[in-house]
Amino acid sequence: MNKKKLVTGLLSTAFLGGILVTTALPADAATYGQSSTGSIKFKSGGLVTPPIGPPIIDPVIPPVGDFGLLYVPKEFNFQETAVPTTVVTATTVIPIDTNLEGNPGVPAPIPTGSNPTTKHFAVGDVRGKRAAGWRLEAKLTGYLSTGSKTLTGATIKMDQGINKLTPATPPSNPWTSASTSLSFDAHTPDKMTASVELDIASSPIMSASAETGLGNADGRGEGYWQGEFTNIELNIPAAAMNQVAADEQYVGTVDWTLTDSI
Repeated sequence: MNKKKLVTGLLSTAFLGGILVTTALPADAATYGQSSTGSIKFKSGGLVTPPIGPPIIDPVIPPVGDFGLLYVPKEFNFQETAVPTTVVTATTVIPIDTNLEGNPGVPAPIPTGSNPTTKHFAVGDVRGKRAAGWRLEAKLTGYLSTGSKTLTGATIKMDQGINKLTPATPPSNPWTSASTSLSFDAHTPDKMTASVELDIASSPIMSASAETGLGNADGRGEGYWQGEFTNIELNIPAAAMNQVAADEQYVGTVDWTLTDSI
């Protein structure tokens, strides 16, 4: 019994030069308390715009900030057409003129193939506000007119597809455009008019829904998206076509409106 007590004591105490030294046992250690902070803040992105060149045609007005319409078709110019020699009884369909023949304001000579038959618009959304969504609409501000005569009822019809745009990566990788579909992924815009008819009333072009629920991270339309128009034609009703005369130039304007919610 005494031997066991002596061994325990030797583990805890020792004599050094006649001085008793006691080692502190773990139960005797002091503790100190303090705290550190950590944080992270998220922000919206900054829009980047593509270089001007095919299939994008000047002018491009870059939006400022994190959401906007990057570009729209510069023009819809249709083939110069002879005045009918007989009474027209059906709608006259006139295709895009690839050479901009008869285009107002363009000096001769006009380059062959200078009017692309495929045209584009693009929307950029890097706001990071998943609950926002967006909608694009377009309309004719008025029917094509000479100023005194109007092609009443004439509309622009075209087919539409959708492309996913990927901005350029410095220093040399170019912008890329890949054909996609509305069901491609959680961020692809979810509504698109496959057959567009531009009239004097606004027509829906493309839209993107907001996040379905907090934390689902499925806000549509985030990123860069391009609408692609093909098979573009001007449809002139018979009554309007019967009123046209030689040397008349009919012009008009298409307005595009992008809103930041649906």
